[in-house]
Amino acid sequence: MSFSSSILRAIIAAAAGLASGGFIDARLPAAIYASGNDHLPILPALQRDLGTALTLIERQLAEPFKNAFGLPILLITAGVGLLIVWPFRLGLLHRFGLWLQRLPLASRVAIGLKAVGTVFITTLLVFLAVQTVFWGLDLTVRLLPATEPVADALSMGLGIAGLGLGLGRALDSPDAPEMRPLRLCAELDGCIGKYALAAGIMLGVTNVIDQASHVIHANNTSWTIAQGLIALIETILVARFLAVVGRAREQEAETGTANRKSAAAPAIFGATVFLWLALGAGVAAFVSGHVQFSMLILQELLWAGLVLTIAWLIAGFIDAALVQWSDAGGSTQRIAGAAAGIHRARLRQIALLTSAVLTVLVWLFALGLVAAPLHGDNAVVIEQIRPMPLLNSLRSLDLSPRSVGLALCVLVVGIALTRMFRGWLENRFLPSTSLDIGVRTSLATGLTYIGTLIALLGATNMLGLQLEKITLIASALSVGIGFGLQSIIQNFVSGVILLIERPVKPGDWVSVSGAEGTIRKIRVRATELAMADGGIAIVPNSSFISSNVANRDDTLMANRLDLTLTVSGGVTVAAARDMVLEMLKGFAPLRDEPAPRIYLKTLGDAEWVFDIKAYAKSGMGVAQTRSDLLFWLAGQGEGREIRIRSN
Repeated sequence: MSFSSSILRAIIAAAAGLASGGFIDARLPAAIYASGNDHLPILPALQRDLGTALTLIERQLAEPFKNAFGLPILLITAGVGLLIVWPFRLGLLHRFGLWLQRLPLASRVAIGLKAVGTVFITTLLVFLAVQTVFWGLDLTVRLLPATEPVADALSMGLGIAGLGLGLGRALDSPDAPEMRPLRLCAELDGCIGKYALAAGIMLGVTNVIDQASHVIHANNTSWTIAQGLIALIETILVARFLAVVGRAREQEAETGTANRKSAAAPAIFGATVFLWLALGAGVAAFVSGHVQFSMLILQELLWAGLVLTIAWLIAGFIDAALVQWSDAGGSTQRIAGAAAGIHRARLRQIALLTSAVLTVLVWLFALGLVAAPLHGDNAVVIEQIRPMPLLNSLRSLDLSPRSVGLALCVLVVGIALTRMFRGWLENRFLPSTSLDIGVRTSLATGLTYIGTLIALLGATNMLGLQLEKITLIASALSVGIGFGLQSIIQNFVSGVILLIERPVKPGDWVSVSGAEGTIRKIRVRATELAMADGGIAIVPNSSFISSNVANRDDTLMANRLDLTLTVSGGVTVAAARDMVLEMLKGFAPLRDEPAPRIYLKTLGDAEWVFDIKAYAKSGMGVAQTRSDLLFWLAGQGEGREIRIRSN
């Protein structure tokens, strides 16, 4: 070994001697260090584990190089790794950005490709640099059996840190701010990548410390202190990020930009309440002594943040690329259309379906990566056996903190994915088909029910509540459901019938159970009607099945005005009709097409009753337009030979 390594060994040996027998433990019995007690006091536990760790490092440094060129080879490989991570990586990313500028790509595709490419290139080069350094270490030094697991953990930790570095640069895009995939406020713009890098570093550090604790057989006291420090740092990191996000949302609300729909904002920014609750649960678990569960929550928050953000970038790029391909009308699209005889609109639908399938696969793979660390056994909280058969069948429920947290995550993620899929159907795919609005609504609503049901079954399965147990609970509660929830079930079944048979659909003007208006939404229990006066009527679905329904397929019914006017004077009925029509045509808030119509209802002696049907323009309130029209007719009737009054 070289002179410098000898000095380093001497320093570590002195530190190890100080830790194992120095001034700190002068008053402590020597039997403490010989005992196998896993719950030593703080100072003895730290001294014993620190001494063990320093002794292991000293033993590793005492290992000679395999050959005379060991130290130069090690320094060269370390230098090569450093060059790969720093100048070569930055230069390659710069050339990658210049190459993207020369490609004829839409803005969204270029941004997505740059972000995904940045993550991939950075992660790959960091991994290559780490492997280069460890390859040089393997060529020059023999690792002790005890230090090999720590070296593997360090390699994995550096790889995860590289993933965070790549994601952080992709989000910040310091070389081209206009290519950032997220358009954020000044509070987050340009610094969000630091949180991704910090998350990757903390995941890597935790992995190394955990493996080192197993190698030195760390005392429970020391390991708890180490976990406490890690949990504190990770809590500060997550809380700081959520606080910055909260302030950013407040600023958007104050400046009036909160209501703008941004396609660039991932779903995580809308789930800050859930994240605060998860963070609070982790802190509470640590304070209450559930250290393992607390670390699981904090680690999962960091890991899920990295994985789901990368999945969002990949899914966005796939969607943008396929949409550009379907809209561009390039040679590939023309060849596909000519060979298969597929119309361009159908090719766009195929592109959208392909995008949806690939997006689902990406998200499922990402969710699998997020859930992978959660597998494993844990203690069950409820152990006692109840005498009643129903509770006996539920004694195997796993209500441990991990199972409950996982069930909540499955439920929240399942419902969120269902809503995202419904939004994609309603806003992207279904409008590109030739299906009418009724079929679109039925498909979107039906798939929403199915997705919610799958999420509920998945959550109950995480708790150990299998299908036979659900059947048992349903049978035990059937009497209560039959009496207490009869009307709710009746309305639900009626809603399903409305979606399948489609006697009415959104946009129809209906009159049912004393309510009249345009159907806005058909929900599980009731249907929303937009009435002529601007109000909303909630009609139970059973009313559409058990009562008479008047359905008018007229999209302008919500803007229609119905007036009954009595016209008297010394003119003929035809002259009176023409005068009223002339007044109506001069009233600006009424539509010219369809034109106002007038019908003779009652024929009298120099007095006639007319029914008038007219339509207000879009954006005009029906009640206000009706009032303005009466004022208008009263003013126009002055100085004429007729008198007008409303009935």
